[in-house]
Amino acid sequence: MRPAVRAAITAGSIILVAVVALMFRSLIAFGTFTDVTPKSAGACVQVTGLAGAEDIAIDAKLGLAFISATDRRARARGTPSRADGLYALQLAGPGNLVRLSGTPADFHPHGISLYRAPNGDETLMAINHRSDGSSSVDSFDVVQQNGAVKLRETGSIEGGELVSPNAIVAVDQNSFYVTNDHTSMTSFGRLLDDLLVLPRANVLYFNGSYFRLVANRLNFPSGIALSPDGKYVYVSEAFNRRIDTYVRGELSGALDPAGTLEIPSGLDNLRFDERGDLWVAGHPWAMAMARYRDDAAKPAPSQVFRVALADGIPQSATLVYADPGEQIGGASVAAVAGRRMLIGAPWDDKILDCRMAP
Repeated sequence: MRPAVRAAITAGSIILVAVVALMFRSLIAFGTFTDVTPKSAGACVQVTGLAGAEDIAIDAKLGLAFISATDRRARARGTPSRADGLYALQLAGPGNLVRLSGTPADFHPHGISLYRAPNGDETLMAINHRSDGSSSVDSFDVVQQNGAVKLRETGSIEGGELVSPNAIVAVDQNSFYVTNDHTSMTSFGRLLDDLLVLPRANVLYFNGSYFRLVANRLNFPSGIALSPDGKYVYVSEAFNRRIDTYVRGELSGALDPAGTLEIPSGLDNLRFDERGDLWVAGHPWAMAMARYRDDAAKPAPSQVFRVALADGIPQSATLVYADPGEQIGGASVAAVAGRRMLIGAPWDDKILDCRMAP
């Protein structure tokens, strides 16, 4: 065999092996080999009246759940919904769902975060994807007036660093961490990142004055949480199907890797409950989410996990809820207070209100 032919065959074999390995990696990331066996979380009822409840944050003291809702199908059609906004759901009594006033006219929220200061003042931060394609982090005071909760806008942070913000966690009234699920500026670049599962996303820290890059080379970071003691930051990577743990620099905000926990699902938002338990929702099949995005009649499956921590580090995850798409399609968040669990989904037109068994 001629050397040139031998070299061509060798090169072709290497390329073929690389392509097969890349395809297999993508299939794993998309959850192709993941089974979804239904698992009940107790008695669940559907709460309608809003579309695209991507994130939920519970304030146990007020007895309210704050819900971020954006009708993504309307947005994809080029006609953002006037109903997009922040909602509050009473956890006691009849459980009335109310759209909160005080948000900007052009407001289409994504991830949200609550922060209560030592003096009791409460701040709600929300990622806002504006109609012109730009994004910002908008902050609001949560105020009670005549027995009702209202929002009062206190500021809006924007900048070129916010390429594709997804999840946010407040550190105090002025500083926060935020994930960019992509850093590519074009639709083609983001599609390439997804198909090839390229680790090009990041986490930013805003210290009250400017943004700083604190974690890089991530794969679709779609959830972030701060430990109750403020020592650790947790980031969920949807395509890497894991939770990353970082030790947080108290003064600098810098993040030092402290471990990972793999969970077989496309992990999304992270939420702590008042007992200090960490919860994460996921949609195990990425391709099913893509189909659901294009066709509301084909809902994607959902999963919810409770994550066990030891000295602040995730050790294991327990599947608490799993649904093939009959109750809710493609869960993105599970917010828990006591035995109450609220599940939201970015492409569904409802949330799920569950009362978990003891």
